[in-house]
Amino acid sequence: MRKNLPLVVAALLAATTLCIAQTDATSKSKSKQAGGSHSDQMLIDNSRATWEAYKSRNIAAIKALTAEDYVAYTQAGPSNLQQDIDTIEKLTIESYTIDDPKVTWATKDVAILRYKCDLKGSIDGKPFRPVYATDVWVNRGGKWRIVSYSETPVS
Repeated sequence: MRKNLPLVVAALLAATTLCIAQTDATSKSKSKQAGGSHSDQMLIDNSRATWEAYKSRNIAAIKALTAEDYVAYTQAGPSNLQQDIDTIEKLTIESYTIDDPKVTWATKDVAILRYKCDLKGSIDGKPFRPVYATDVWVNRGGKWRIVSYSETPVS
């Protein structure tokens, strides 16, 4: 049995490597297919429009761009759409950037936008710090809406 152990380990290692390689190739091909005809720029533009709506405190625009079941995890803590609207007077956005945006298409109706955001302003008097942001956008009834936003402070 001991003589066969190195052979068994080598066979398992080879099989694992092949499985991982096949999974990676399948994932890459699905990702390309899902996002093939969609516009990454449209999602980036929607994200900018959302930031502009918050900056100008335009509640109608925020509602038009945001799903009712929206959730956010920010430096200020977790919130939903109504909580964001209720506390918008405490929010001051002087400027923001969307740097190095990357879009991943999960399906033809779901996309994830990741970017670095340097936000200048404050919430309830506390200044913002630069963050890595993630938006999840969904197409519902032909309208793209943000359903989730989360941020991680840049170290």
